[in-house]
Amino acid sequence: MAMIRGSLSDSYKELPKYFYMLEHTNPGTVTKLHKSEDGCFLYAYVSLYASIKGWEHCRLIMDVDGSFLKAAYKGTILTACTHDGAGKILPLAYAIGGSENNKSWEWFFVHIKGTFGVREGMCIVSDRNENIFNATKVVYPEVPHYICMFHLWQNIKRTFKKQHKQLKDIFFVLARAYTIEKFEYHMTEMCKIDPRVQPYLFEIGYERWSRAYSKVKRSMVMTSNIAESINAANKDARELPVMRLLEYMTNLLQQWNNKNRKSAMETSTELGEKYDKLFRENLITSEQMTVRPATEQLYTMFEGVGQNIVCLEEATCSCGKFQMDKLPCPHAWAVLKNQ
Repeated sequence: MAMIRGSLSDSYKELPKYFYMLEHTNPGTVTKLHKSEDGCFLYAYVSLYASIKGWEHCRLIMDVDGSFLKAAYKGTILTACTHDGAGKILPLAYAIGGSENNKSWEWFFVHIKGTFGVREGMCIVSDRNENIFNATKVVYPEVPHYICMFHLWQNIKRTFKKQHKQLKDIFFVLARAYTIEKFEYHMTEMCKIDPRVQPYLFEIGYERWSRAYSKVKRSMVMTSNIAESINAANKDARELPVMRLLEYMTNLLQQWNNKNRKSAMETSTELGEKYDKLFRENLITSEQMTVRPATEQLYTMFEGVGQNIVCLEEATCSCGKFQMDKLPCPHAWAVLKNQ
């Protein structure tokens, strides 16, 4: 197991005092510190109380990522985050450790699980880092682990170089398809371009990167972009010693949370800006649709030559968006306006 040694021992001595202060100025905050038998610093973990409470009101999609530190004694910073109710980034936890290996990620996930628990419908999203995948299998065997579709595309691009320009658009349409029928249609199109791609994607597992086959509702988070946004924000701070980096991360997250809290308090709509925009876009699209009721709860929607079935009682639509996005799709909006 890789360790952070050397003059960091002085910084390590400050950490218990810092964590004590953090826990008492932010009651409910969780901190963990771990060292080796010979006294060397191994891991440090922090989850602020605002993040712990915020998770109770979020879609249960946890984005995770790791980045190398640039200080003299190296190491990595591991982060976990999600979207809050307004669609903003909500950092959940962060940790400092040695190499980005199975042990580091396993230790991180053990404490995330201890802090946030396991809830039905939860999933973890990351790049194709095997260490993350191995650690989730050990700590979260009951939670599906999904792949960022942009990272998967980079793998496809490198593997199928000659055809990648033709494959790009169809791959993202395929990944974002809401129904298995549309997924299979676009997969057939992809096979016409390069038949080698289908077995490659099948071996990875359709459920790990596509909307249509996903076992939980992760349709709003198909990438690990929000975790990489945190990496971008702490890029310069990764040159700092462990103690200073932890202070920087705490201050950064508190500033973000405070800014987002103020923004939410000043919002005039009942939804946050992101979801209100989606609501309005779906409402505008619904204007061109014709509604034909079958029962009080079941409706057929006609849009040009196409049609979809909406069931209000079950909050479903044959297009797949209503039940996956948990927002009224254009077809559902047309029914609601008709009523």
